[in-house]
Amino acid sequence: MTRPQPKRNTAPQQQWADTGPIQLPPPPPEFVGREHELGQLDALREAPRVHPRIAVLTGIGGVGKTALALHWLTARQASFPDGVLYTSFASETADESPESPDIALHGFLTALGIPSAEIPARAGQRAALFRARTAGRTFALLLDNVVFAAQVRALLPAAPTAFVLVTSRSQLSGLGLDGADIIPVEPLGDRAARALLACRAGAGRLETDDAAVRELLRSCGGLPLTIAVVGARLRARPERSLAREARTHGPRGGPPGKVFDASYETLSPASAQLYRLCGLLPGGHVALDVLAHVLAVPADSLDGLVDELVEANLLGEHGDVVSQHDVIREDARTRCERETTQAERLELIRSFTRWYVDRVLAADELIHPFRPRFGVRAEPAVQIFGDRERAVRWWRRDQQIIRAVTREAMSRGWYTEVWQLSEASWGYFIHNRDYEPFLALTELGIEAAQRCGTPLVEARLRSQLGFAFDQLGRFEEADAQHAIALEIGERENDGPTRATAVSRLARAARRRGDFEQALRLYEQSAELHAAIGRPRGVALARRRRGELLIELNRDEAAAAELTAAARTMAEVGDANQHARAVTALARLHDRNGRYDEARNRLLAALEVVRALDSPFYTAKVLTVLADLEIRHDDFEQARDHRAEARSLYTRMGDPRAAELGGSD
Repeated sequence: MTRPQPKRNTAPQQQWADTGPIQLPPPPPEFVGREHELGQLDALREAPRVHPRIAVLTGIGGVGKTALALHWLTARQASFPDGVLYTSFASETADESPESPDIALHGFLTALGIPSAEIPARAGQRAALFRARTAGRTFALLLDNVVFAAQVRALLPAAPTAFVLVTSRSQLSGLGLDGADIIPVEPLGDRAARALLACRAGAGRLETDDAAVRELLRSCGGLPLTIAVVGARLRARPERSLAREARTHGPRGGPPGKVFDASYETLSPASAQLYRLCGLLPGGHVALDVLAHVLAVPADSLDGLVDELVEANLLGEHGDVVSQHDVIREDARTRCERETTQAERLELIRSFTRWYVDRVLAADELIHPFRPRFGVRAEPAVQIFGDRERAVRWWRRDQQIIRAVTREAMSRGWYTEVWQLSEASWGYFIHNRDYEPFLALTELGIEAAQRCGTPLVEARLRSQLGFAFDQLGRFEEADAQHAIALEIGERENDGPTRATAVSRLARAARRRGDFEQALRLYEQSAELHAAIGRPRGVALARRRRGELLIELNRDEAAAAELTAAARTMAEVGDANQHARAVTALARLHDRNGRYDEARNRLLAALEVVRALDSPFYTAKVLTVLADLEIRHDDFEQARDHRAEARSLYTRMGDPRAAELGGSD
């Protein structure tokens, strides 16, 4: 039988360095099959386009997406004379979220010859400079291990001659709106898998026992990663029979797993326990401090265990978090289920969940300290994170874990923990607008609150959900949620719930064009907040009234409302809401011929929201500032501010990005 032969990449990586930067990692030493996928990529590269071509290689972990991308780009470097840029979103550290493309933009600009001192600090400005520097160039961009479509959008060039190649475990179907082509990458077929194993194991190694080879291939499941592990072991043990290798590493009818037996058996008992635990816990990575908590050991005692697992290629280390490849993680989980009791596993997951609930509550207190909460903790939040900036950084790093913990808790019936996690996601959301995961988390929280019999919590979460629906333009769904929240507040005779629900209904009335009704409802909300002694709630209602009065050209009344709101927000220490009131007042100053004063107030507000690391409100102020500058013919400044706002909205997946257009 004729077998496909592996393709070897032998061209030196430096051969195109004189025409453009090449940032690609080394390609796989052997490459088998994938003719169909390679043909699809070639067809996309050759097709005429007026926009950058985007291709997404998607498939399960270990299926060879990155190897395929590296092989194709290395072989096609001549087609991209202006370079091939690369970044991976799998490199998580304690200080940088894997969802943030800021560092990647810095690396791209440096590779394109821009001195670090000349690279802007702001992400939007970096993106604009990247688009300008790559305009008209023929180059490729490899974005590896992407998690969200927003990561890709933030790095898209403008040049139609550019080719953007993405690898992801997710479909990233949202990129279809950007013209992306989705290319599924499936496990290798039998012939290709056998050819790869033969190459890895060495010449003639597979010729002696075809039945054993079939068993080994079945255990690998067509995944190049597991095939490489088995092949390397066979090459390193030339005297070992294929039958013995198959008995040891080829589970009959089971998932690929025993290929890791030899490595696992060399581990110390403590390292083996840590390995199993990493497979059990929900989420894509695990922080060392939570591992120490769950194992009830000092954090520094894990250093040697982590080193042992990293050396055995059973764990990846990224600063103070560790992670496992999907295939390895499945093996670790299976071993944990086999070697521990159900009660022991339940206690481990429960401890992990409680740790995250405690940290999420603490982070939310620092990120958005002005809202009373149903979920409370005794220990001051500052003792955990120190300050708001560290809390935001932690949330960005662990947001996927928080969602995974919530789903795990829901599946186990830990409903109190679920609604606490859901409620505490509000602070991060209002500044970052991660809509899709927030909606899913909040819907779980509502169900959990119902199961717990806590109607006021349910009303709070429905108010959160309705706000998100409203921001997305899903108005009927928003109105339905606010109506239920108001009904619960009236039934329970709860002032805060009623006040919030009335404010949300005022927003709906304003949207419908019933401005007088909206003004009355905002006034009612202010009265309800005043009755229960919540001056910040009163100020929120007055700011919203002031913004509406501007639209109605009632400048004197608007100024009174906004001035009072700004004063109260300054008194309670809410810098973000103070900046929002000042932003609205700037519109009045401009209307009354005080452009310089209006612009200076907006610039001051911009610095406040930047300091809060609030992408959403930064984009809001930038948009108002740009509109002001356009009215006064300051087009260059307006173009930069609109571009940064659009970039921020795009990264968040906020529909306001479309309102700012695709170019300036």
